[in-house]
Amino acid sequence: MSRLLQRLEAEAEDHDVSKELFLGIMMLMLCLGIMVLNVASPVWRAHLHEPEEGDVVVVYRKEGLGVSADGSTIAQELGEAGFRSLVQGLVSRPLVDLHLVFKGGSRELLVRHAAYADSLLSTDQQGNKVRTAVYVHSW
Repeated sequence: MSRLLQRLEAEAEDHDVSKELFLGIMMLMLCLGIMVLNVASPVWRAHLHEPEEGDVVVVYRKEGLGVSADGSTIAQELGEAGFRSLVQGLVSRPLVDLHLVFKGGSRELLVRHAAYADSLLSTDQQGNKVRTAVYVHSW
């Protein structure tokens, strides 16, 4: 019987609960960190990419939003309905990218428009990714 007790005591010494508890807490912190990063990052795919010739650029200002060729001067004023029809027109043009440039005004509008554009432009009807849907520029 004493041999069995000695073996159990030796196994108890080898099995250190504090190490397992420490590793468990580290894993929990890692998972929480990943969850926080997923929540903090936007839903759409935002990349740093300068507009190329032929891309559609929408500039957000305090005065409203408008279509621009270079990201700074407005060529045409744009309203909510105009933005939606612009994005719907891009569905049939998968080689054209959409750039949203924030220079003032409502960030909520920019976020709402980016989510809307991403939902329409990022995948085709079969669910295949066809393009990086939205490039968001905020200086």
